[in-house]
Amino acid sequence: MKPVALHKRTMNRVAITSLVLGRIVYAINWYNMAAVFSLIASEMKQNVSGLGFVISAFYVGIGVFQVPGGILAAKAGPRLTVICGTTIASLAALLTGFAGNLAEIAVLRFFVGAGMALVFAPAVILVTRFLRKGSEGLGVGIYNSAFYLGGAIGLSGWGLLAADVGWRNSLVISGSLGLLTSLLLVFCVPKDTIRSEFKIDPHHLKHIIFDKWLIALSIALLGLQAGSTVVGNFMAYYLENVAHVGVGEAGTIASLALVCALITAPFSGRIFDRFGNAKWLLLATSGLMALGVSIAFFGTLYSAIIAGILVGLASGAGFTFGFAAAREANRFDPEYETLTVSWVNSIALFGDFAPPLLFSYFAIQFGYSFAWLCLASLAFVLIFPVLFSRASTRKGSNDQRAET
Repeated sequence: MKPVALHKRTMNRVAITSLVLGRIVYAINWYNMAAVFSLIASEMKQNVSGLGFVISAFYVGIGVFQVPGGILAAKAGPRLTVICGTTIASLAALLTGFAGNLAEIAVLRFFVGAGMALVFAPAVILVTRFLRKGSEGLGVGIYNSAFYLGGAIGLSGWGLLAADVGWRNSLVISGSLGLLTSLLLVFCVPKDTIRSEFKIDPHHLKHIIFDKWLIALSIALLGLQAGSTVVGNFMAYYLENVAHVGVGEAGTIASLALVCALITAPFSGRIFDRFGNAKWLLLATSGLMALGVSIAFFGTLYSAIIAGILVGLASGAGFTFGFAAAREANRFDPEYETLTVSWVNSIALFGDFAPPLLFSYFAIQFGYSFAWLCLASLAFVLIFPVLFSRASTRKGSNDQRAET
């Protein structure tokens, strides 16, 4: 192998490693609020509705800023966008440890979400760019696996950490780790090659925004997101306050979904690379997601464990299939890849501000069993638009195999 090629491969591996480490800490700051909220609720005299309010504020932030993040990445490059987003999210996460009331926590969680909105799609493009051609689905799977690993650490570990050092110090620690990963990205990810002549074409932008296939994909991902959100963010609190399970045990059970997703995401990337039939792959994972959420209806430790396993299997596969399909739907310049993924993610994540509010309302008014069943139904119903949409792929792509 030529020295230049060897050096480039080494640099790519270092870049991918730094992005993966950043993704792990990103996920810790995503999920640790659910792990420590019982302590916050005790101090601030809150209940499950307060958790729903804080989670919704986060999803509004991460949903609203997806498309601006995609536009920024197209103009300034994905590397700079990822660094800026990681810094904003980490700083807001750190400052949450100093919040005096629930409203301040909600505002800061909004900015955590806003910063994270600038990270995901540009980082997906960077990871797939640094891998060899033909392994793009695997790249999405690897990056998603890092998210699930970090989420599992956040759910299972941060409750224990908060019980030991206090919830405020635990959030300061996770925010500080995020700032360290920002520095890592600065030194380890190669600078972008920006084409000075590139300009965002309103005609191309219009085609992306109104692409029926992309909209259908985003709705399907919203269904998956709704199921994974209520299990990932409410299960620990539910077990602690309804099943009277300890903080550490509740966090461990809640993290099962993320552990299972960690296992399935890379394999799902390979499956997509081989078959690419996004419609039926997403139908299968949405059905599994609905089944997993509905099993929580029984309200036992065993049902919570089974629910977590099934939801994890579904989310690990489903999000990998969805984002890989969205990336390959870009029919314009490579700079639009980030915007395409961001647009799909924006609808899925912005729409996800509603499920936490619905779940907390149903739980208070009708009980947790009713809330689990309603969200399970929502997760499955939202798959139907993608089944009746024509898959769009870039001209000349081998993804004609994905057409159904």
